[in-house]
Amino acid sequence: MKKALLLFSLISLINYSLAQSVSFGIKAGVNFSNISSSGSGQTLTTSNSSGSNVGAVVDIGFGSLSLQPGILYSTKGGSSNLGSGVTSKLFLNYIEVPVNLLYNIPVGIGKVFIGGGPYVALGLSGKSTLSGAADITGSNYNTQNVTFGSAPGDVKNPDFGVNFLGGFRFKSGLLFSAGYGIGLANLSNQSGESVKNNVLSFSVGYFF
Repeated sequence: MKKALLLFSLISLINYSLAQSVSFGIKAGVNFSNISSSGSGQTLTTSNSSGSNVGAVVDIGFGSLSLQPGILYSTKGGSSNLGSGVTSKLFLNYIEVPVNLLYNIPVGIGKVFIGGGPYVALGLSGKSTLSGAADITGSNYNTQNVTFGSAPGDVKNPDFGVNFLGGFRFKSGLLFSAGYGIGLANLSNQSGESVKNNVLSFSVGYFF
């Protein structure tokens, strides 16, 4: 009986301790993304396109470490100058699930955190646009919807890669963070071609 009570007390203590280290938060911010491609002996990287990120995260603390999974709406893509005054832009909308392992360093009014981890992103929708040339501006083919799939002209789905994350979280729950996501998935269905997402992000959030 005493052993059972001791075991019950230990389990209750562990559950209480874990409960004190779990917090829920929201975050939103801006993305600056580009697309790197390679094939036929050439490697190209588009200019940055701006987008957004917004979603929810959970922080599970284990001493100075914390595991931080989340679910975010994130926009990616890139911009390219095709010459003759024509600019091509690609916008891709994703639901992204990152799982980051963070190291936390207490600093007076809060803590510095740094770390990273994998992510998986499911493509929802997208579009490609052409602009800048007088002979195509206003035509109905300036904007086309992007299709996710396995056909030659589709974008492969899902995307996945690795995140690096750092920032500062105040004791009040307010946080500021910056991250960089390196895409590892080849988004192209064309043989001999590799296309990958890269995203620099800045976010503001709050943990309750």
